[in-house]
Amino acid sequence: MIRFIVVENLRGIKKCVIDDLRNVNIFIGRNGAGKSTILEAIYIASAFTNKHDVLRNVYKFDYVVQRRGGRGNWNSFRDTLWFLKDVDKKIIIELKFSTGNTLRFTLINDVMPPPPLHVWPILLEVPRKVIYPYEEGVAYIGHDSGDQLAVWNPARGVIESSLDKRFYESIESELEYLKNVVFLDEKLPIHIIESVVWRKVLDKRLDKPILELIREEYEPEAEGIGFKPSGEGFTLALMLPDTSIEVDSLGDGAKIALLYAAILSLLKETGVLIEDLENHQHPGGLVTLMRFVLRLAKERKLQLFITTHSIELINIVKKLTEDVGLGMRVYYLERDRSTGIVDVRAMESTDIEILQKLGLDPRLLHIL
Repeated sequence: MIRFIVVENLRGIKKCVIDDLRNVNIFIGRNGAGKSTILEAIYIASAFTNKHDVLRNVYKFDYVVQRRGGRGNWNSFRDTLWFLKDVDKKIIIELKFSTGNTLRFTLINDVMPPPPLHVWPILLEVPRKVIYPYEEGVAYIGHDSGDQLAVWNPARGVIESSLDKRFYESIESELEYLKNVVFLDEKLPIHIIESVVWRKVLDKRLDKPILELIREEYEPEAEGIGFKPSGEGFTLALMLPDTSIEVDSLGDGAKIALLYAAILSLLKETGVLIEDLENHQHPGGLVTLMRFVLRLAKERKLQLFITTHSIELINIVKKLTEDVGLGMRVYYLERDRSTGIVDVRAMESTDIEILQKLGLDPRLLHIL
């Protein structure tokens, strides 16, 4: 589990430090405060271990550039990721895990170590306390031309094509956590249920609890979820007593619930980045969906990072985390627009409750 995050020179953030992260972390604040950038920072770090986003069938570096409206790719629009587009600076993403290990990811524009570490512009620096075969104190890890992990030691100016086994094993759990991170946002295409996810769901018969989720809130008469012939292929459909409804024809709330539930059912011991979950969901749907999500988080050891503008979602998650037995914290982010420094105020469940009893909305702390 990630316990501590530092982000420097990414998007509108010059520097942001978030400490004492929990199982469930909710980020609130004004538009432009840096909430989504925190999610993107973890997503970028995950690209070190798995550069391809299998859900979207796109390279993660390309997607993080495109997701806010960019139409190009990393090569043509990467400067949009740098604070004030100052590409001479390094983007730093530092993650401290509950294991005690800290991983520092450096995103570089043009200044790269010599080949074969040319493939991806992201390097990993591991502090001295982690065992590795170098005495200088710093080693950068990247992917070589064969997509294998390799070490670049700047003090020696040399590259070791193979990673020391002791070194890899000392950070293996952290790399595995990052490898499986998923980013759930509005741009996630619904058709990935059919092309990527549902076969794996059926293989483990995880469709049963998902069907119960759909019955509870969205379609009480649903009898099953399965494939039906469509043109030259098959499409996923909701089976009703008298007919069937293609998933593409369901309401947005039901589609998102089905998509998110299917994806999360396949995850284990990793991070889930969720942007503005309240969109397209009735409050009743939020309760049902979040109950499902939090139960999965508990069972499968998932750490949630959620951005929201919804006080209803905060209250729902607060109540459900207490029921399930997960730790939760709300972080209010406020960015100084002149300096890019983000101030973070951490609030426990009791703090939120006190504010609301006083008639105050925690989302409006900037004017309190």
